[in-house]
Amino acid sequence: MITIKDIAKLAGVSYSTVSKALNDDPRIKPATKQKVLAVAEKHQYRKNMLARQLSTGRSNIIGFVLDELSNPLFSNISGSLHTELKKRGYQMILVVADDGVDVFSQLRVDGCILWDYALDNRDAFWKKFATLNMPCFVLGTDEAPNSPYIKIDRKEGLYKAVEHLKSLGHSRIGFIGNSQHVKLEGYREALQRTGLTFNEDDVLPAHSSWEDGYFAIRNYTFGAESPTAFIGLNNLVTRGALRALLEAGYSVPRDISIIGYDDLPDMQYAEVALTTIGPPLDELAAQAAELIVSLIRDEQVDVPVVIQPKLNLRNSTATCRQ
Repeated sequence: MITIKDIAKLAGVSYSTVSKALNDDPRIKPATKQKVLAVAEKHQYRKNMLARQLSTGRSNIIGFVLDELSNPLFSNISGSLHTELKKRGYQMILVVADDGVDVFSQLRVDGCILWDYALDNRDAFWKKFATLNMPCFVLGTDEAPNSPYIKIDRKEGLYKAVEHLKSLGHSRIGFIGNSQHVKLEGYREALQRTGLTFNEDDVLPAHSSWEDGYFAIRNYTFGAESPTAFIGLNNLVTRGALRALLEAGYSVPRDISIIGYDDLPDMQYAEVALTTIGPPLDELAAQAAELIVSLIRDEQVDVPVVIQPKLNLRNSTATCRQ
């Protein structure tokens, strides 16, 4: 049965070069990649690899579980995670919520990663996946006492957002989002840390969609004591809120500043390039891939891993004019 070492010898390249070629690493030259793939195909390496997986009980597949797919954040993190796992010789399969247990059992995946943005029943959800008896961890949570996890420090992110707005002279900062979300708690704590006052009236209810953000602003009555800046729950809510502000005749950021949570590529191409706060997705994906591979290999790991959100300054925040 041919190995990567054999392919390297036959192709006249190094072991690492073969690994990069087989995993479609963009850093390898196209001619070298084709040379390696030709040798691998000639000696039926992929078929032999499948036979090896059957004999070892390993599938080289990692399952990734999301609670929903509508948010562009999820396609971005999925793409980054797929790339990082592929570099390490693994394929990724994506499923939504409860479907994962049955799918993963059938495919005999080597491990699973659960995205925990705001699971309504996290403990029950986790217990169900624990029955798979395979390495699993929670990605993106604030705490997961019954499993390893990678934490996004959302509260610190909200503090950075509030601190930035306060430095621009804003003293009345609103929040557009779900009243039950951990980000609202982070927003309240950030106001307290910066010496600002929390007002219930400054929280505009919005779940998670573009429409939620849009109608949160449309249905809000602005007055002399209204916020001069807002922080949006996520990328969709913020984009919707921005559209509503512009349609209502407000100039952003001249009249009202706005910061969005989650830094996705399209945020810089909004009607006004949006200042954002959020975790670097490439770093998040790399840490997740490294952790699941270490768990599969039964290596000692240091958890939780904490990812710090980054403030990305663009054109939607400015000095308060009031």
